[in-house]
Amino acid sequence: MIFEFTGDQFLIAISELIQWESIVMHLIALIILTVGLYLLLFRPVKRMIKERQDKIRKIEKENADLNEEVKKMKESSEIVLSDARKEAAVIHENAVKVANQKADEIVKGARKQAKNMIDRTEQELEEERRKLGSDIEKQIAEVSMAVAQQVLSRDITATDNKKLIEDCLIEWSED
Repeated sequence: MIFEFTGDQFLIAISELIQWESIVMHLIALIILTVGLYLLLFRPVKRMIKERQDKIRKIEKENADLNEEVKKMKESSEIVLSDARKEAAVIHENAVKVANQKADEIVKGARKQAKNMIDRTEQELEEERRKLGSDIEKQIAEVSMAVAQQVLSRDITATDNKKLIEDCLIEWSED
């Protein structure tokens, strides 16, 4: 069976199905449910989200502060490192200067010792030359006297001897 309704009959049938009281009750229930959900769920969730956002902002601010502090520490450490390098260079330079000065002093001392040794050796050589010269003169005098005595067959006096030696020395130095 198919029911055919006319326009008025349809409205009457719907109005019987839908009663105004039940619509109002449903609207009141919907409003109460919406307010309840708002108060019980939306506000606490909204507050929790706000608290999380505040915590996140606080953490971000702390991170930014820490990053800034790290940058400052890095800059100060670079400055300290640079100063340390400069100081090390100065210390090295001073050590090289001191080492060069000590080396110069050692060389001067060695040269002075060498000069003293050379001077002493020259003095000793000069003394030996004098001794050898006087020994040679004595030997020449003795040989000359012996030769002269045999040549002249007579005794030569000290003055004759001296004159002969001087003449021989002059003659030899010219040669």
